Amino acid sequence: MALLSRKMVLKIQSLYSFLGIHSFLIGLFPFYIPVYLYKTGFSLAQICCFIAITGISFCISLYLWDRISKRVSLRWLILFSFFSEFALLTLFFLGKDMSFILISGFFNGIFNCSFWMIQRLLFMDTITPQNSGKKFGNFQIFVLLVLKMGIFAGGVMLEKSGYLSVYIFSVGIVIIATLFFLQKGHGIELDTKIVTASPLCLRMVAGYKDRFNSKFVFAIDGIFLYLESYFWIISLFLIVRQSYWKLGLLVIFLTLLFGAVFVMIKNSIDRLPANKMYIAAVCLYSLSWILRGVLSERLGTSLLILLLAVITFCTSIFRLALNKRFFDIAKSTTAHEYIFVKSYFSQFFLAVFALAGFFLLGSGDILEQLSTVYLTSALISFVYLFYLQEKKYDS
Repeated sequence: MALLSRKMVLKIQSLYSFLGIHSFLIGLFPFYIPVYLYKTGFSLAQICCFIAITGISFCISLYLWDRISKRVSLRWLILFSFFSEFALLTLFFLGKDMSFILISGFFNGIFNCSFWMIQRLLFMDTITPQNSGKKFGNFQIFVLLVLKMGIFAGGVMLEKSGYLSVYIFSVGIVIIATLFFLQKGHGIELDTKIVTASPLCLRMVAGYKDRFNSKFVFAIDGIFLYLESYFWIISLFLIVRQSYWKLGLLVIFLTLLFGAVFVMIKNSIDRLPANKMYIAAVCLYSLSWILRGVLSERLGTSLLILLLAVITFCTSIFRLALNKRFFDIAKSTTAHEYIFVKSYFSQFFLAVFALAGFFLLGSGDILEQLSTVYLTSALISFVYLFYLQEKKYDS
């Protein structure tokens, strides 16, 4: 029992070390990629192309990662995640044309796959259905705090001294992280069930079915992750009149504003009626997209801040409720298969939707185009209500 406890402590320490370093690095620059591309001169359609290539690359990388992870230790997978981020950052010195969009999008997919799969599989090993909400809340708060530190530092450096300073700082952290995991990474391993599980073939993924409507919801979630991670960041960037450091400050301010309320809900979510909490979270999420659709830089400062705070709060509560449901189902079914199926479907449909954006979005007013997308998304978001839960967790 003591040995098991020590293994769990090591796994939790590894999870938070990995997350802390990567979250800070993501805040320094990958967070700013969509607005950096926009400010560099790429159109919304070209940014959609970058996102589509990212999704396709993620799926290809996932197929390989599923097989390589059975033969390579977790320590080397973690080290590769830092190398892939270093490669991505280096590519931003290339000339800014469509070949750059294709190459950098491909490497962005490799990095995202490496980061997200390690994060999800390590987190899966530390939870039970009785504590998943609280633990994901703790996990989310930790990530947000470190990410926001990186966002602030990255925004100031991009604004004051340009990309080279961000690159040098990031590479220094990558080197330190690599040395840290080379020295401390012995004994870090994934759960035996995950390591010994057979890799998923594409036919199995395409034909996957369960009683939770998971495949359908995963596909829709890919679209919404795309909107949250790329389009919404561009909207905020335009609201602060294309200032990197003001964008960073705005994101940090919004995080602090709803933080106290979020902590209270995080600590009680495992005791709340599961379905009622989830339905309420989906309704709040739909409200957040309506508010995004009516948001304008012409609004007064006080009203603008209030609306942004409500949007941030609604989105965070929804993501907490959705991830609790996801990890509870994964833990009680086939953890390995379920996590990989989610990633395949989310990223594939992210790519499909982004390709649609590449062909459909024109050169008109970007805020008007985004407003239309957001209001449409408010209706589509109710699809999440089809994500059913196991009876034994219903209340």
